[in-house]
Amino acid sequence: MATVSKVLNGHRDVAASTRARVIRAIDSVGYRNPAARAHAAQMPQVLVLTDGILTVYTATLLHGMVAAGRSQGADVVVRFGIGPHTDDDAPEKSLPLGCIGIVAITYGMRSIGLLEAQANLPVVVIDPSEVQPADWMTIGGTNWAGAKAATEHLIGLGHRRIGWVGGPPESEASTDRLHGYRAALQSAGIPLDDSIETNGDFSVEFGRSAAPPLLGLENRPTALVAANDEIAIGVIEAARSLGLRIPEDLSVTGYDGIPQASWTTPRLTTVFQPLADMGRMAVRMIVESARGNPPESRHIQLVTRLLVNESTAPPSRAMSSATALGYRSTMDGVALSAPAGHSS
Repeated sequence: MATVSKVLNGHRDVAASTRARVIRAIDSVGYRNPAARAHAAQMPQVLVLTDGILTVYTATLLHGMVAAGRSQGADVVVRFGIGPHTDDDAPEKSLPLGCIGIVAITYGMRSIGLLEAQANLPVVVIDPSEVQPADWMTIGGTNWAGAKAATEHLIGLGHRRIGWVGGPPESEASTDRLHGYRAALQSAGIPLDDSIETNGDFSVEFGRSAAPPLLGLENRPTALVAANDEIAIGVIEAARSLGLRIPEDLSVTGYDGIPQASWTTPRLTTVFQPLADMGRMAVRMIVESARGNPPESRHIQLVTRLLVNESTAPPSRAMSSATALGYRSTMDGVALSAPAGHSS
């Protein structure tokens, strides 16, 4: 009876499997917790932890989560400010009464690990940034394949000098996309060149600041692959400020397929991933796990697809000729070996 009382009163020192058995037993007899009646039958809470910036990416995920929560009879509670530098005592403050699980959209897992250890709750991480504990669930897209498809699209248009503008090096999603970009180049026999690769964060501001150094090179890229749409939008703005036309002078691809990708002029070629579906699936996984029905697969990847729009085109004849000359010079005496710092 002590264990049942702990579950009914929201205590956290109960194992998830035990909590699920108690909830099933309570449901089977139609018991209604008097405390719940006194508090207007509070709904189960799914806690979402994310960093302190509300981006379109995060907002799209949250849209799917809220929709799933509504259909599953759960409230979605969002806490911003969770990241790699969160104070050790912050997670305890972010656990709402009646919390049945945690969804994380963040780079830093330390704080989430502390919270999960205190609460014995199921955890789903979206686009994880590092290796997760074995009992955590993850959802992501086919990041490697998506970036490879975007780069192959540019190669198919005739581009050979293709640069990379990436997100945080600690982001597993950005790193997988970088590897997909490199794989496409290597498959086409194009040497890797880290002088036209740069990494920072997933923001428009980073795209604006990262593009000018790349576009100021003597043998500049004729195309840039961005790790997300917001970076790509910043790249386009920077290119225009330098007097370059999109796509006549520079082709740009993004990633995610956020609504803003179709608002740019020209519309952005991007890799669409179903962010709202990821959000919906994350909440469903939490709710089902709390009911004692964890998913058969704890690690899910949803398929991405390339959306070709107007921000990509064959390189201009002048740029193509200059790039070809530079490409041939890099090939002399080095066969297809990669530059120092890269592996093939």
